[in-house]
Amino acid sequence: MKFILSGKMKNHPPEELVHKYNLGICSEEERALVESWHLKEISDATELPSTKDIWNAHKRIKKALAVQTGNKNKSPNPIRLWIRLSGIAGAIFIISIIAFLYLKSKTTPATINHSTAAKNDILPGSFKAVLTLSTGQKITLNKKYSGLIAKQGKTSIRKTIDGNLIYDHHSPGEEPQMMNTLETPPGGEYQLTLPDGTKVWLNAGSLLTYPTFFNNKERKVELKGEAYFEVTRNVKSPFKVVSKNQVVEVLGTHFNILAYPNEEKNKTTLLEGSIRISSGKAKKKLKPGQEAIITTSTNQDILLEPADLEKNIAWKNGEFIFKGEDLKNIMKQISRWYNVEIVYQGKYDQTKYWGAISRTKNISAVLNMLRATGKVNFKIEERRVTVMN
Repeated sequence: MKFILSGKMKNHPPEELVHKYNLGICSEEERALVESWHLKEISDATELPSTKDIWNAHKRIKKALAVQTGNKNKSPNPIRLWIRLSGIAGAIFIISIIAFLYLKSKTTPATINHSTAAKNDILPGSFKAVLTLSTGQKITLNKKYSGLIAKQGKTSIRKTIDGNLIYDHHSPGEEPQMMNTLETPPGGEYQLTLPDGTKVWLNAGSLLTYPTFFNNKERKVELKGEAYFEVTRNVKSPFKVVSKNQVVEVLGTHFNILAYPNEEKNKTTLLEGSIRISSGKAKKKLKPGQEAIITTSTNQDILLEPADLEKNIAWKNGEFIFKGEDLKNIMKQISRWYNVEIVYQGKYDQTKYWGAISRTKNISAVLNMLRATGKVNFKIEERRVTVMN
């Protein structure tokens, strides 16, 4: 069970504690604190926790109380402990009944729209892309077929059944480079192994242009959107990624670039090795654990900051992870992955959201997670999501 914290809620546990809880690294006492607070707030939520969640919370509180009533070598007083646990169990039961009756009696648009959302649910994105060859021929890629799909000069292009496009260059002899393009639509993602062995993961709504083989001088590709790179090391041939208002140059390393045309900022996150990034006259070198931020409207400087690696590459690992993000930024990610149009009704404050959920879930699961804060509601009509406060 993940815990989401709205910036406007009062008397909540410290943010650091919530973060530890969501990562599963807090103690039993800390788990009990967070989950007991969650139960106190349930009457204001838009969804009732499952029986499994309540039972797990009960067991954790029970274990935490057992620890607090004595050390590891001494068992707590069974009568006193039973009285305390009975009180907690009764409280959980009463809160659950109150929440159930409260939700049962509600006739607000939130309840009606929740039903509508479930009825018009939307599936998550999947492995799909379009490969455009140098001849202009377009090949639709999905999981149905595998094997050799095309040849470009002395380069064979084959596809694996798990959504990976692989380029095999058979001869280093002289021949003209031919450019290919791999494009993932909204609601799609794909993997690519370039002729030098470099691996690329493309997020939804992204486009990568690259040659069918690399010469000995440099390895250069162009990116629109978001991609994660694991570059094969070659000190004699730098690897360059050209994207909106920036050039990233590496010899061999792991990094993520977010450079969608509709984003106000480019973000380049370095996981290992080193990279050089340039934008206009500005140039910076990144260390592992840093991210470079370029405001694309001004393009004046490159800001280096500590990176949240878990959040920045969550999409590659099949997750949404939100850590203090505003609603509109979250809805951009949802729009790309589920291929939906986002429409807003009303005004929105600067509330920040925390939470995590698998990207394999239907859109209703993600929206319900946000709705549970009590700060926002949603309505789904075909492939349009209306956001209401």
